[in-house]
Amino acid sequence: MLFNSLPFLLVFLPIVLGVARLARGKALLAWICAASCVFYAFAGHAWFLVPMAVTTVLDYWVGARIQASPAGSKARMAFLLLSLCGNLGLLAYFKYSGLLVDTAETALHAFGLASHSSWASALRVVLPAGISFYTFQTLSYVLDIYRGHAKPEPSFFAYLAFVAFFPHLVAGPLTRHDQLIPQLHAIEKKGITARFWPGVSLFSLGLAKKVLIADRIGTLVDPILGDVHHLGLVAGWVVAVGYAMQLYFDFSGYSDMAIGLGRLFEVELPQNFDSPYKARDPSDFWRRWHITLSQWLRDYLYISLGGNRASPARVQLNLMITMILGGLWHGANWTFAIWGFYHGLLLVLHRRTGGSWAKLPVWTQRGLMFVLVCVGWVFFRAPTLGAALEWLSAMAGLQGIYVAKAFLSRLAVFVVVATVIAMTAPNGYEIDLDKMPAWRRAALGLATAVAVVMMNFSSKFLYFQF
Repeated sequence: MLFNSLPFLLVFLPIVLGVARLARGKALLAWICAASCVFYAFAGHAWFLVPMAVTTVLDYWVGARIQASPAGSKARMAFLLLSLCGNLGLLAYFKYSGLLVDTAETALHAFGLASHSSWASALRVVLPAGISFYTFQTLSYVLDIYRGHAKPEPSFFAYLAFVAFFPHLVAGPLTRHDQLIPQLHAIEKKGITARFWPGVSLFSLGLAKKVLIADRIGTLVDPILGDVHHLGLVAGWVVAVGYAMQLYFDFSGYSDMAIGLGRLFEVELPQNFDSPYKARDPSDFWRRWHITLSQWLRDYLYISLGGNRASPARVQLNLMITMILGGLWHGANWTFAIWGFYHGLLLVLHRRTGGSWAKLPVWTQRGLMFVLVCVGWVFFRAPTLGAALEWLSAMAGLQGIYVAKAFLSRLAVFVVVATVIAMTAPNGYEIDLDKMPAWRRAALGLATAVAVVMMNFSSKFLYFQF
């Protein structure tokens, strides 16, 4: 079940929201939990609930055991290791076993020790949607208890609702327990009385981003990238910028829809984007792009490695490790590790030359940063390293200046419009949706209506695969 689908909009959401606004107390939290589990089962396969249940129950129990163990004791550390091994073990099995099997099989084949066979395919498993998101959420809960920054949640329903709350379950935003659980307790006590407009308007804005911009660009980008060998300089750059816009409006659209849905339940989910293509440098980009993931990596990985408290060389190493692992979080492909390495390198270089960079005019900084980001997206999008290198060679002009491609002219028009919007328009958090003039409300309503009509030509959100 997708946010951008008629079953969700016409059946699931009205029923779930209608009952939720009538319920009170633990019945309300139980209803949210049950509805979220149904949503998740329909988002992929019913068995997806099994690893989520294991993660949820394990960390709820471990959190209580850590709190009951004396500070500095071996038992406390043992429970933390149990959570880390259990969560990261499940994540590694479901997400990275295929990558490791493929890598081992390719290496054996290259040395003539084994041929490609069916044993590799037998070891591959289907990736449960959203496993990266809810795993990081429950890990943050356990780590905060271990560090003494939080206490275990006594209500299992509140904890389960924090993990499974369907607006953020499949593709974020990554939400901390201290952000969400107090809000769940608040609606448990007083019920849901929030007005519809703040949530509906932001949801509608996200739906328009997804269906009218991201999906329209995607239908033109995908056929062209099916044959990167024949890309030229112009096509290479048009497609690179096109994919940058597709990815942003797709994921930003999902986040707006998720936050809008949260508001319908009187829950405010954290902001996930802040006009990232307006970033002036690599650090600024990561303060604006996928904000909740950046903050998680900073608080639970980068700082744990030593953060900025170490020597300059160690700080740079910490940055590289954090970004490479952040890249691999996105997918089981070495191209994601390279993408993370690339952004780590940009951060390190900026730390060394930040003074010179800051002297450039603002729009020059933004333009150069956008070009660098688009180059990085090549590794993010390409299925293999070979395809990425071919695409980059085209962008460097090594495959000719211009090679005609079907849809290229139409794509260029969409890319220009999307780029102007991304570079100049305010984002959803910068718009006072409550005080929108009538003509803007009418325009948003028209865009929503068109998006609903075109949902049959829509697609899954790109971040569902992570």
